[in-house]
Amino acid sequence: MKKLISIVMAVCLALSISACGAGSASGGKQTASAYLDQSGDAVIEATVDLSGGWSVEFARGAIYLYDGEITEGKECIAMLVTLDQEVYGEHLAEAQADKDHKEADGGIYFTYYENEAGYVASLDDTAFFLITTTDKKNVESIVSRFSLKLD
Repeated sequence: MKKLISIVMAVCLALSISACGAGSASGGKQTASAYLDQSGDAVIEATVDLSGGWSVEFARGAIYLYDGEITEGKECIAMLVTLDQEVYGEHLAEAQADKDHKEADGGIYFTYYENEAGYVASLDDTAFFLITTTDKKNVESIVSRFSLKLD
């Protein structure tokens, strides 16, 4: 069963990467989706809003978001990673301890590092993730580009 899920996830990843550049011909919202990780029996599906020229790379358990085209040497502006429950607990405690933290959108926004903002949250208390960005001023709009659900 695990082998089958891995094969399905690999196929979906390949299809989603090929869809990264495809938008709606009618000018609709441009997105890319992939199966990101597995939490127990559930699979985490991620969709990223690419409207406005953003680009994305998917990896198992991680998403890298770029402001513009992905080119050699260009750093991502945001990264989403899935976490196990213990690491999630550590980041949650760090977020709650941050004097400038803000609880919103089902998670907590906080100062991740001196030059980075973070957002930590969970899906149904079974799948856990952290989004970090170097664009501290726009952290909420960057986080809103990510949509996760359990299948």
